[in-house]
Amino acid sequence: MSPLAAALWSVALTMVVVLAVSATESARPGAQDDIISLAACQVLATSLVVFAMVRVHARDASLRATLGVRPIAVLHVPLSVAAGAGLYPLLSTIDDAIMRRFPLDDPQAVEGLQRVLSSSSRVGLVLAALVVVPVARELFFRGILYGGLRETTPVRSTIVATAVFYACALLEPQQMPTALLLGLALAWLRERSGTVIAPVLAQLAYGAVEGIPVLRGRDPSADVTYAPRWILGGALIAALALAGIGAGRRGEAE
Repeated sequence: MSPLAAALWSVALTMVVVLAVSATESARPGAQDDIISLAACQVLATSLVVFAMVRVHARDASLRATLGVRPIAVLHVPLSVAAGAGLYPLLSTIDDAIMRRFPLDDPQAVEGLQRVLSSSSRVGLVLAALVVVPVARELFFRGILYGGLRETTPVRSTIVATAVFYACALLEPQQMPTALLLGLALAWLRERSGTVIAPVLAQLAYGAVEGIPVLRGRDPSADVTYAPRWILGGALIAALALAGIGAGRRGEAE
């Protein structure tokens, strides 16, 4: 898969998601304010695009291999979890700073987000937004897209390209800087572990830092401020985990 093809598939996924949400809203007005419906649209769109990619690029390969679903080393499990959870305080703080400096100027988007948060149960919100959607996105960006691009592109270019595609797919400029940083870390985990399971675990741990307090009763829309020691400590833990997961495969990145 060429970088251009990878970029086009990323655009295709975004377009199919938008079409799925629009069709669902037309069939059931108010569906776009339902987090379960939004998550279902993401899963459906990802499944359709992955099926098309398999037909074009990997017709004779197994689906597990195409998605990068391979066994993960035991040591890589806690390292992946530590990397994901450790990054959250830092990236969340950066997100908040960007939003204060460049707030959303689309009242409808803000209103829609508030409706989604207010109309969703805590369990549904956490499962859909912090489990289902991230896993679907990982299977696409660090699964089939990364694996296909890696076959024809050097590792550094593959890591950067998939991180850029991942960030751009959010469509919100304010979210792209931290999504890019997270995407780089997740792609590094994918490369060094050799399996998409590592970035999936990291994504789940990243979301758990936000999701567990919500399940315990915190308002999903409440602003959360992390102390500097938590930000620096988490970043240090994440850096050590990202370094440790690749220690045994150093030299393969060329």
